Amino acid sequence: MKFKFNLIATLLFMGSAMAAGHITKAQKEKTIECLGHFSATAVLPAETIEVKNMEYALASVKVIREYLASEGVKDDEMNKGMNLYVDKVYGKPFNKSKNAECNKFIYKQIKGSEEKIEKLSRTIYAG
Repeated sequence: MKFKFNLIATLLFMGSAMAAGHITKAQKEKTIECLGHFSATAVLPAETIEVKNMEYALASVKVIREYLASEGVKDDEMNKGMNLYVDKVYGKPFNKSKNAECNKFIYKQIKGSEEKIEKLSRTIYAG
């Protein structure tokens, strides 16, 4: 009887943890790194980046922040990780390869993100 109780309790706990869709530490770190990349991209001087890339970066920041918050990541943790990345790339030109890498990762990590980002990006500067 005790074994059955422990088995059921364990299964319920594991099921609820999986249902919440928690991300691994590595996934969280990569997502925050991409948040930093898109944040840095969004504040590049206008003459150094196409407007569509800036719009896309701003939309990506919003979608990623919402996702991380839904996964229980605190704003302080997001900001700390994001700022570490931004500080590392501040003053450098737009990184197309990092942009493509982050797009690919975020689209896979966050269900429906490609469509959300695309839709939101068109509303930023009425593009």
